Amino acid sequence: MTNTSKENILAIDTSTRHLKLALSFGGDRMVKSQEEVEKSHGQFIIKKIDDLFQVAGLKIEKLEAITVCTGPGSFTGLRIGLAAAKGIAVALGIPIVGVNLFEVSAHVFGNVDRKVHIIIPLNRDECFIAIVKHGSYDDRTVSVIPYSSLMAVVGNDWVAGIGIDPSRQFPELSNIDMSSQLTYDCSEMLLLGRRKLMAGRHDDPTQLEPVYVKESQAELRFEQRRRKQ
Repeated sequence: MTNTSKENILAIDTSTRHLKLALSFGGDRMVKSQEEVEKSHGQFIIKKIDDLFQVAGLKIEKLEAITVCTGPGSFTGLRIGLAAAKGIAVALGIPIVGVNLFEVSAHVFGNVDRKVHIIIPLNRDECFIAIVKHGSYDDRTVSVIPYSSLMAVVGNDWVAGIGIDPSRQFPELSNIDMSSQLTYDCSEMLLLGRRKLMAGRHDDPTQLEPVYVKESQAELRFEQRRRKQ
């Protein structure tokens, strides 16, 4: 069944140190918020969601769907965002849709006619990397690599970072760093979630997990080695 009538949709992104929210309502109206969270998203997320509904003048019981960021990003932050989204979705009996940051990046770079490597930190020594082009990305391009291999992987292609400043950390990337163009707020998350809903797609709350745990680090590396053979 195609969910073409969903108007009241909440979007939640806790993948970074910024708590990003957006709420569409009334067909063509939207309110959103974004602020840096110093300690934990868990201390603020419920209150900020309540504040958003108050600004919109909408009762939470009128919510029709939720879209939530699945990362990659802060492990704790993602867990908090997913827990809040799942709790609301289950309590209200409404669909939930996961959107990852590579999908958002592909949307932002939708008009760019060349490959862009999206870099997202995993830990101090490694990062997630994936290729976006023509407004889409292939999840088979997602891999985990050490920062020491970054130049060899990206070559002369463009790069853009989320949660990392590639040019600052790796000055040799400065000529191909397009991170300044990768600006987004939760309205993009909401838009992409709405598109999935309109196509009749949604996730099982019991199965929806962060990108971190969809594949283990070992599995990502194994897949990367397999593709090189």
